[in-house]
Amino acid sequence: MHLFKLYISSILLFLSLFSFSQNDRTIIDSLFKELETANDKSKIDILNNLSKNYWKFSIDSSLYFANEALNLAHIAQSQKGISDAYNRIGNVYSQKKENKLALEYYNKCLDIRIELGDSKGISDIYNNFAVVYSSENQHGLALEYFYKALQESKTRNDKEDISVFYSAIGVSYAELGDYKNSIKNFLLSLEIAQKINQENEIAKIYNNLGNIYHEISSYEEALKYFLDALEIYKKTDNQTGLSVIYNNLGIVYQSIKENDRALEYYQKALEIDLKKDQKFGQADSYNNIGTVYDEKGDKEKALEYYTKSLQLNKELDYSSGLATALNNIGLVYLDLGEFDKAYANLKESTDLSKGLNDNYSLANNYNNLAKLFVIQKQYSKAQYYLNQSIELSKKIKVKEWLTESYDLYYQLYSEQNNYKKALEYYKLYSEMNDTIFKATSTNRVTEMKIKFETGNLETENELLKKDNEIHLLELNRQRNIKNYWIAFSILILALAILSFRQFQLKKNTNNLLKSKNNQLRETNEKLTISENNLKELNATKDKFFSIIAHDLKNPFQSLLGFSEALYNQTEELNKEEINEYSQIIYESSQNLFNLLGNLLEWSKSQLGSMNLLPKKINLFESVDEVLELIELIAQKKNIKIVSLISKEDIAYADKHMISSVIRNLISNALKFTNHGGKIELSSITSENSITISVKDNGKGISEENLKKLFKIDQSYSTKGTENESGTGLGLILCKELITQSNGDISVKSTLGKGSDFQFTLPVSGK
Repeated sequence: MHLFKLYISSILLFLSLFSFSQNDRTIIDSLFKELETANDKSKIDILNNLSKNYWKFSIDSSLYFANEALNLAHIAQSQKGISDAYNRIGNVYSQKKENKLALEYYNKCLDIRIELGDSKGISDIYNNFAVVYSSENQHGLALEYFYKALQESKTRNDKEDISVFYSAIGVSYAELGDYKNSIKNFLLSLEIAQKINQENEIAKIYNNLGNIYHEISSYEEALKYFLDALEIYKKTDNQTGLSVIYNNLGIVYQSIKENDRALEYYQKALEIDLKKDQKFGQADSYNNIGTVYDEKGDKEKALEYYTKSLQLNKELDYSSGLATALNNIGLVYLDLGEFDKAYANLKESTDLSKGLNDNYSLANNYNNLAKLFVIQKQYSKAQYYLNQSIELSKKIKVKEWLTESYDLYYQLYSEQNNYKKALEYYKLYSEMNDTIFKATSTNRVTEMKIKFETGNLETENELLKKDNEIHLLELNRQRNIKNYWIAFSILILALAILSFRQFQLKKNTNNLLKSKNNQLRETNEKLTISENNLKELNATKDKFFSIIAHDLKNPFQSLLGFSEALYNQTEELNKEEINEYSQIIYESSQNLFNLLGNLLEWSKSQLGSMNLLPKKINLFESVDEVLELIELIAQKKNIKIVSLISKEDIAYADKHMISSVIRNLISNALKFTNHGGKIELSSITSENSITISVKDNGKGISEENLKKLFKIDQSYSTKGTENESGTGLGLILCKELITQSNGDISVKSTLGKGSDFQFTLPVSGK
């Protein structure tokens, strides 16, 4: 699988210190000048500040100045200086990934800050603890320390820090997969940031909310928040922020298969990165643009942009970016059939991912190498990498990579004609797909619950505001009563005004409650409709699989029955009976394998994992290839197949898709055409499309049964002219493939006279 780069706004205090500024060198120079004339107490602060500013340029220099500050602070007995130096040293070790030492110095710093009662310093050090645990993927511990930092910030009513730590808690919940609590904390952070008018922080929160909704496949909500962030960055002319949001908008549109819109936003991000000479951003934008061209089937363009990304990442010595670019380049060469180049790039990407301990990318690398060796029919090597990927995917609990591994194993054993093993991995593939489908459904329900509960929170806030208003009015009324004897006439007027205001307030409150109740009612109705739709989808799926299970039963009964007879009655059967039983077993196995193949193709189309690569295809050649494959079946029934397809007929579609559809339709025609019958293939080209017809003079289909075709929830299966079995799944697959190729399929049939299946395809990609 190809990889793209997602930008996530950093909301951690410690991490925010690493943003680069044009004034960094100027600040360092001014600190050195101050150091020359400063007294010992001032030198401690200056040395600690030098340590902080050197994070961006030299970790070793940062550690040197922190130790100098620590020595001087011990001599001067400055507890604050000692605690700050411990914090700086901890930050250096955190940067160097020496987390045990980092935590040791943070603990020393914390003890002193608690003793000094430094609330701001305490919350900052709790934050640094959380950052370390986050880097070790211990998000439960990180969450614990972020909550400590939040509570400490609340004691001093530091609204800016409170907003930041709510966001940090939101990120930790997202890492734990608890999206409901993640969104709630981001909304709490947003409410505070809006009150104190922190526009930059508001935009970051919008971006993080967009990322969460993208994660749970709620693309409409993701777009809404990304666009809100975009408006703020445009208003404040924050070019770096604009680049981040344009990139994330591109990723959302790419997720919903609107590749042209995605490309538009990636190009905008790239323009900003080029203008500001942000090479990291350029590298990621080039990679993402490459993924769009890759999905559009333009491999040369994809390779061009992946190579640009690779060159920049080499220049930056950025291993993670290098691994991504090499992986994507390797897959392009794989698609182009240049296997040596594919292996070289994929292997180098794998080695980099291994060195980075990036298990997510590494599992993907192993699958991609396995795919290469399956195509080259080097099955033992393919099995080695598949086993590696499966072991790693289970460890990090990534279902997508597991699904891909099982699919590749199914292909591997199918090509080796090991149908037992192929079926075993096909079952694993189906079970994993079902798990992913259930998780997607759960995410959708979670999203609806979040919207509903968020709406409740907003309603409660509005009601609390109105309660406060009523309380204030009551205080005013009591104050007026106390002054009754002083100004009776004023009191009458005040009471009249108060009564009017109370009437208006009550009216407005009732209207507000009525409006909110209506909104809640509408939300409940939508939830009920969504729940019914999910139940209907599940019922349809269950009915479909019950049909498939029934259709699988017959060939298995034939296989088991006749193979048992061969096994137990070998001595009693004559040669003719053995031949007859063997033929039945072979035909049942063939039918079963064809059914499983069609079922796999159909499931891929439903889950969106089928990668159609449309291009201009010569129909005559595609039909000719299919006819060669089924020639023996036609000869067996003495059926004449006539192709009137012209050598100039062109369709714009995926070659594999066309072959699959034509093969299924001709196989059906052969099944239901009598001995000595005829099948005719023809085509008619119009300005924008071409219509292909597969016509036979066989049994035909009744009007009642015509209505059952192409539907997964209705069983339509009938025996062929020589008792051939069928399930109707082939026609369902044909409809799915043609629909995804922007075409349509229909059938005309007369009982006893034959059938005419027709489907249309575009003639160009415009």
